[in-house]
Amino acid sequence: MDFNFEDKVVIVTGASSGIGAEAAKMFAQYKAKLCLVGRNESRLQNVAQHCELISGNVPLCLLLDLIQPGSCGEVVRKTIDKYKRLDILINCAGKLQMGTLHEEDIDVFDELMAINLRVPYFLTQLCLPHLIKTKGNIVNIGTSYLERYKPGFIPYVISKNGLDIFTKHAAMEVVTEGVRVNIIKPGVTRTNLIQNLNIDEGFVNYAYDNLIAELGLKKIFDPKEVAKLILLAASNLMPRMTGSSLKMDGAVIIA
Repeated sequence: MDFNFEDKVVIVTGASSGIGAEAAKMFAQYKAKLCLVGRNESRLQNVAQHCELISGNVPLCLLLDLIQPGSCGEVVRKTIDKYKRLDILINCAGKLQMGTLHEEDIDVFDELMAINLRVPYFLTQLCLPHLIKTKGNIVNIGTSYLERYKPGFIPYVISKNGLDIFTKHAAMEVVTEGVRVNIIKPGVTRTNLIQNLNIDEGFVNYAYDNLIAELGLKKIFDPKEVAKLILLAASNLMPRMTGSSLKMDGAVIIA
């Protein structure tokens, strides 16, 4: 399958690692002009150098924490200042933290809602005027695995399910203006989400082993596989696909 993103301007959040990094590299392979947003400077620079080597285009790199005031506006403003247009927004930045109803505060809930739902919502608002001009599109990154109860995941699940609902309603709201909004819902994918919980490598492997126990394929997805689906959703190959939830879940058995 051949994609054509030459001269398309693409914002990728969460671009310093995992799915976001692989999506950025793949967009670069097809000559897109990139704004890469991440929080880890060395990783972000490595991704940017890789993209430049592939495409010949120097990406705009923004080292930002998107939940901080003014950060989302900075992303859009600097992208438009550099490229004068915007075609695609990839909302890939996200975070996993464990939390339960038995905690004394809702700090984990608030933080996950901020990065996993509020940031995509706000970036969509800010990008929309520019996407209307180019008849562009938005791809959000959700999850398909946590569709049934898992202890400790309730704040994460609420935030990601909220993103799924937001995608569908946003798609309906902007469909008459020629902007498409879709969501990719991967299953267990080897990214930094679990490592960022600050647990040792042995437990990380144990966690993955348990997470894939219910997968029909019994395999963890590689971020490159998910990136391919992102490019498919962002491409013009299916120009009337909007409001869709595209699952890549390894045949998860739903109870």
